[in-house]
Amino acid sequence: MLKYHLKLIEDIKAEERSLSSLSKTEFKGVYEASLASSDFTVLRIVTNHNTGIYDYDDRLPSWLDSEFEAPIWKLTLLDTPKFIRWNTVILDDGEKLTAPKHSKLLNAFKYWITATANPLENSGKVDLASKTILTKVYYVIRLINAILLHAKELQLAKYQLLFVDTNFWLTIFTQMATYGATEGVYRFEDRIKKLVDNGSKTISDEECEKFVAQYPYLTSTLASEDIYINPNNRQKASAWLFKQGYYRTYQNMPKYNGNGAVLGSLVLGEKCLSDDIRISNFVEFHLKPQCITTEYKTIDNKDNNHGINISGLRHYISVLKLIHTNLDRQDACTPNVIPDTLTVETINDIKGVRLKKTKRTRTLSPSFVFNLIDCCYTFTKENQDELLVQCLIALQEGKTKSAYKNSNKHKPHNGNRLFDEAIHGEMSGTERGHWFNTEAINCVSSEWLKKGIKQVNAFEINTPNRHQRIRDNESLFDLFDVLQGSIQFLVGAIMARRQDELIALKPYGNLVPNKNPFTSGENECLFEKGEDGLIAPKYSLQFKLKKSGNKGKNKTITRPIPLSIAKFIWRLEEFNRQAENAGLNKGKLSLFNYLQSKSCTLTKVTSQSFDGHYNALCDYLETDLVLMDNGKYRRNYIRQHQLRRFFALVFFWSKKKESLDALRWMLGHTDMEHLYHYISESETGAVLNGAKASVLASSVIDKTANELDTEQLRTLRKLLATRLTGNENAEVMINSLSNTADDFYEDDYETVPHISQIEKQQVIENEILQLLDDETISLEPEFFSVTNSEGSTKKTFNLVLTFNEKN
Repeated sequence: MLKYHLKLIEDIKAEERSLSSLSKTEFKGVYEASLASSDFTVLRIVTNHNTGIYDYDDRLPSWLDSEFEAPIWKLTLLDTPKFIRWNTVILDDGEKLTAPKHSKLLNAFKYWITATANPLENSGKVDLASKTILTKVYYVIRLINAILLHAKELQLAKYQLLFVDTNFWLTIFTQMATYGATEGVYRFEDRIKKLVDNGSKTISDEECEKFVAQYPYLTSTLASEDIYINPNNRQKASAWLFKQGYYRTYQNMPKYNGNGAVLGSLVLGEKCLSDDIRISNFVEFHLKPQCITTEYKTIDNKDNNHGINISGLRHYISVLKLIHTNLDRQDACTPNVIPDTLTVETINDIKGVRLKKTKRTRTLSPSFVFNLIDCCYTFTKENQDELLVQCLIALQEGKTKSAYKNSNKHKPHNGNRLFDEAIHGEMSGTERGHWFNTEAINCVSSEWLKKGIKQVNAFEINTPNRHQRIRDNESLFDLFDVLQGSIQFLVGAIMARRQDELIALKPYGNLVPNKNPFTSGENECLFEKGEDGLIAPKYSLQFKLKKSGNKGKNKTITRPIPLSIAKFIWRLEEFNRQAENAGLNKGKLSLFNYLQSKSCTLTKVTSQSFDGHYNALCDYLETDLVLMDNGKYRRNYIRQHQLRRFFALVFFWSKKKESLDALRWMLGHTDMEHLYHYISESETGAVLNGAKASVLASSVIDKTANELDTEQLRTLRKLLATRLTGNENAEVMINSLSNTADDFYEDDYETVPHISQIEKQQVIENEILQLLDDETISLEPEFFSVTNSEGSTKKTFNLVLTFNEKN
């Protein structure tokens, strides 16, 4: 039999037999014959077939559009190529990284880059998406830069990677854990402060005075939220930066908020691979106020706690170990072996290090969200049908008018004897522009004229009192943006999906079942019992689940949606279909679309226009203002990522605010136990804990809270006081917030919260989240049935807070 199987091996090598044609017995015989003859060719073929490790060329992967030895690499992973300019880096000996004497160090870095897609380094033949590979490349570049920026201390030119050991990486990862991934490596804030403080010394008082006279905005008081660098002298620092070309574009045009690329070059110089490093345009160095399209500046909706979460750090450690690709290479310097003991847990155990559990955004007050739901629901129900009809009529008529220059026959050319500056000076030169200014209002129904419409097209950004005029319903197309924002919010809050999932919704065909919900009765509920006796969603929204599937092909899933929201979506889909039939679309549409007023077209929404609709909604409804510490106000402009925990929050908040109309409408006759099981099965633990943390933080601060046992709340307050101050009796922060909450919840008292109150509340919520994630505490519902005076039974629940015994 050995002879037969040796013949089989030769046949496979000659491609006269394929692996798939072998029987199980033959395959086993080939395996044993290969071992006996020490001819591993077939085993190599089998291994390559399943892993691809022998096909991968680590000196020329398919996405490297350059020679391996090239001083500049071009990576074609996405539509826009990425360049790595190895020849721009100067090492601690004054020589370029690309100098022949440093070839082994350079090759080690290059092999580290190509290892990001090498099957041998990635657990076999994994069909990695280009975007995934590029992300890993950026991670590797950041770690390479961590080495390059410490070239002097590491004596990199002389000893190469000899001193890049475990202690070095522990230091880097500790800094990442403390300051975040980017700041942990580059320490921009420290470097920039040192740079501008030294530069300021070269600016005289007289020179600074003249500069400030030219740019008086430099004397304004900034909110603490805008202060990162905190230079010794803001005015002199800006004057020095002006001399360095910081306030010019590469085309030498003025850029009053600064050029991050120029600042990056000043800070990093030729010390590292700095092509894709973009430094923020710090408000501290702005020469003029920021131009904004909203009524107020937005309050930062991100949790500004520094650091990196567990998942992020784990990715960096994984990418670091790709450096092992250089072990035993003859043309690259040998790195130190990264031990298995270098783990997230090891770093988290270092004194003073506390990894973030997750990247969180500031939680919107549930009352804020519920009140906004009420307003959006009312606005949409009262206005959607007719507003969409009015916009469609105006768009169709406006589209028939020419937008070409000088197409307005009512305006003589400048210089023509009929031209009268008083009459024609401000007149639009296009037929469409003139129509908007004169005749378009005739398209609007008398009912909507009574509501306040004075023009069809959107107001120009610099229109005086623009936001109040929109609130007075003076612009039809501006109200379209408000309507889009309103429906976006209703869908976004209830579905709690990612923004890109909502952006990707189709112009129509999003509902399951795909039938007119206006024919489905008026029973408002999320779930109902079907003919088969099984409970199922009455209507669902289907969408592409982001971060699922492979290479951008996302899995399609469905989630229940209330009937009322299904009706709003159906009406919007009908509008989109009519707009397409009328040729008003520019390219493919989405469910939510951006109305381009001047061109009378609709385009699919982008992340920017999606946020723009939210901005329009918040300014129209005048959402909460926040008082900053510089005495100025900012508005709470919602963002979709703040709503990701909201659907889970609905359940817990339903116990806290049982009388809230928005909740009754949203949940309808839904069985609460069934709803909780659905939420706990469909949402991640992080989402559930985030919702629980929000409710617990509110209960801790609100002295009137009665959804939790008083003794449980007292114990939680003491635990928080201990963790935040080291003293269980020092409840100063909590008590001060509670007093503020007492004022806020008084019916006859209106107040604008100070930014410091919001920040402190976020600290408490983050601390509670830590307790939940660590399982120090748990919050779970306890269901029971109650019978009312009429004899009907319904299921309700209590929230039970428990404390882990080991704590």
